[in-house]
Amino acid sequence: MHLVENRMDNNTFTREQAVEYVRKAIDDRATWFYLLLKEASAAGLDEESLARKAIFQFGCLKGGKLKETDDLREFMGQFASEVSKGVFEMDLREVSSDRAVLEFNYCPLVECWRRLGCDQTETDRLCDWAMEGDRGIMSKFSAFKLDIQSRIGAGDKCCRLVFSKVD
Repeated sequence: MHLVENRMDNNTFTREQAVEYVRKAIDDRATWFYLLLKEASAAGLDEESLARKAIFQFGCLKGGKLKETDDLREFMGQFASEVSKGVFEMDLREVSSDRAVLEFNYCPLVECWRRLGCDQTETDRLCDWAMEGDRGIMSKFSAFKLDIQSRIGAGDKCCRLVFSKVD
């Protein structure tokens, strides 16, 4: 998303174009994720273990690219970038030095899985596995902990993530 945001800053993309571009990329990612796991299951592989491990590693890679900080406000500025806010229709409900509450009101991954025919049970499962990316990001920030309180993929109205300082 940094490439898209840089182009947005240079007036190559409007914010709306950037959001649509990233949503389409996430839709592609959700499709291959779903199909890959379906094939893994058909081959007798443990799709859950495979998904969780790989996506957690992906999150670790993403988290490793963020600036190290123990300031929750600074971290939220990185985690909830302008393009990400648009893509996931994020609302930063609260942010202080100790706690941040971020709500995602739209998920292109879940929307894709629904279009592919996934029922609520399957979107819940895929969503939980996809959240390993966020858990991987957070593993790179020992000053914070993440509590995932609700998920669109589980049928909730929004994904509600609560970040707090570790005591």
